[in-house]
Amino acid sequence: MHEFYVSITEIRYNPGTERFEVSMRIFPDDLDRALLERSGIHTQLATELEHMQADSLLKVYILEDFSLEVNGEELQLNYLGKEPESNAIWCYLESSRIAEPKHMTVRNMILTEYFPDQVNIIQVYHGKWNKGLMLDRQKISGSLSMGE
Repeated sequence: MHEFYVSITEIRYNPGTERFEVSMRIFPDDLDRALLERSGIHTQLATELEHMQADSLLKVYILEDFSLEVNGEELQLNYLGKEPESNAIWCYLESSRIAEPKHMTVRNMILTEYFPDQVNIIQVYHGKWNKGLMLDRQKISGSLSMGE
């Protein structure tokens, strides 16, 4: 266990593909607990003992608890995979295409139902513009206008 509960999510717009690329940095022990609560399976993420269903359980969990709405339309998110990093896991998503993003609402409930003090920090990048949000159990979503 650790003393603070935080995830960091970077959302970057790629004008070449007209998609948002999402990278989430989350503590694996917190994810293990959430996945155990939801599925009853000890996933043991990012260890040699990782359960064979861990990645599919993680995919379902993230896609249920994280979403992007752009210009009033919920974007479909594709889970690309995960990558361990010392004491964290990076999870990667890519959105469906959106030509001219102007307004975004981010919903991030990751880990908030299991850890009352969980904070999910969001940073959104579009060209030279960037802005952040801080979400938690009381505030699971926030909105941004690109360029403002």
